[in-house]
Amino acid sequence: MQTKKKATMALLISALGTAMTLPTAGAGFVSGLVHHGFLAATIGGLADWFAVTALFRKPLGIGYRTEILRRNRDRIMDSIVEFTSEDLLSVENIMSVLRKEDTAGLLVEYLIHRGGREHIRQLVDELLLKAVNSMDTSAVANKFSPAIRKGLSDFAVERVFLDMIQLLSEEKHSRRVLASFLHMGEQVLHAPTMQQALIENIRVLRRAYEGESAGRAFVLAVMDLDDEHILSIFNERMTKYLDELLRENTEAYVAFKNSFELFLRNAAEDPSLANLFRGWREHYLEHMDISEHLGGWLEKNVKGEHPFWIEPLNHFLDARIEDFVRDKEMQRVCDRYIKNFLEGELRKHHDMIQSLIRERLNEFDDDSLTEFVESKVADDLQMIRINGSIVGGLVGILLYVIVQLSERMWGL
Repeated sequence: MQTKKKATMALLISALGTAMTLPTAGAGFVSGLVHHGFLAATIGGLADWFAVTALFRKPLGIGYRTEILRRNRDRIMDSIVEFTSEDLLSVENIMSVLRKEDTAGLLVEYLIHRGGREHIRQLVDELLLKAVNSMDTSAVANKFSPAIRKGLSDFAVERVFLDMIQLLSEEKHSRRVLASFLHMGEQVLHAPTMQQALIENIRVLRRAYEGESAGRAFVLAVMDLDDEHILSIFNERMTKYLDELLRENTEAYVAFKNSFELFLRNAAEDPSLANLFRGWREHYLEHMDISEHLGGWLEKNVKGEHPFWIEPLNHFLDARIEDFVRDKEMQRVCDRYIKNFLEGELRKHHDMIQSLIRERLNEFDDDSLTEFVESKVADDLQMIRINGSIVGGLVGILLYVIVQLSERMWGL
């Protein structure tokens, strides 16, 4: 508004100057020069005031070719929309700006310093938890149970077990298995429960041996072979035998190992054992409700606020994010992919820019559109008025000088 006041003030000064110098306009060269300068400035200022005002309203009530913005609203809006969408916001212009940016670098900055890692992890967790917890486990179980049942039916579990037994018969595996069994045997032998069971069995066997024979009982008594003594002898000999086997370089160990490996090889080739495993599988599948078991497992383990898969998922996300942060080549690929994706989407939906601009412009009625445009360009337009007065005054002075010189030269 300050510029508008200056423009109006310039016009008023020009008009006052014209009126004040009018009586002395023909008195001399200087007075005529000043008068014609003010007159031309007034004419130029009035002309530009009329032109500027005619853009938005009717100056002096004159309606002919005025209110240009209102009369040409549709054409002007079409031009604005076309210029903005096809030139200012064209795909090429937008992409020329985007291609100068390191989008992958911005993403790395977000992941490291802006909490992006946590936000991504939280977003993925929330989305998957919501999806999983809304899942109908019964329907999922019913859908997948036929495939699972068929897979288990076709799966030769007996062959797997027999192959495992055959594998255990190899020396490198049989040694470890025997060592485990022998150490376990030592622990079991000296366990209080085993010792109690042994003493009870010894007692039963001794009574069965003595029967009603006083001679047998007498012999055992003379040899001091009571139950505890017999147990002590048994423990001593078993411990000695186990120690001998554990040393692995004894004949007893070699014989025991060979017998164990032979037993495993024979078992791996035994058709009856294969039939046993096959029968167990068929019986299990026949009586097992896979849908119920699968549905219960999904409900118990997959659903919930903190299911078992959340932690591994977060570790996986952290590892992939860390790989991305460190791998410059991956960042270049990502940057290229983002820009190509954005360019493709811009080309596909570029007409939406026109629609958005037109929709925004259509929100203005004639009055509000006029006020909006005038508020944006008012200062520049008022400068046109000021320049019109100044340039008009200078042109008036120049023309007056030219006319005076011409009159003197040709004696007019």
